[in-house]
Amino acid sequence: MVPESPEPASPSTTSALIHTGLLSVGLSNLFWKGSEISANPDDRVLILAMGLFCLAIPFQGLYILLSRMIREYDSSAKMIVPDSILRLASICEMVSYACGITGFCLMLMRTSAILGVVLLSSAVLVIVMARTAMMKAYEVNQTAY
Repeated sequence: MVPESPEPASPSTTSALIHTGLLSVGLSNLFWKGSEISANPDDRVLILAMGLFCLAIPFQGLYILLSRMIREYDSSAKMIVPDSILRLASICEMVSYACGITGFCLMLMRTSAILGVVLLSSAVLVIVMARTAMMKAYEVNQTAY
């Protein structure tokens, strides 16, 4: 993915579109699968998946708003995006991906345990790798000051 803006740490339109897709997957699962909770209130996997979608939605929304704001900052040569906004966008992106993808994995696990475990394992690995990279980048930026 090639960044749209000259600032390498800023979110791109593609990332915002991915979050919009995750938002719609989470909402559609909440609306269509949510009715199954009343029919089977003991299905812990379903309740956990729905809870993760509920947790992800506000972070996805905030990330989409921050992404838009950062792109507007980038279009103005006089304004610099504050590091706190970039960090908040990164945190929202990480929480959003982690909760949204894990919720989707749990929904898949209800269909096929093998597919769910494979997807969940790869999602956990990717989340750990992304978090490690974020922390290393943050540490390098802190020592630069």
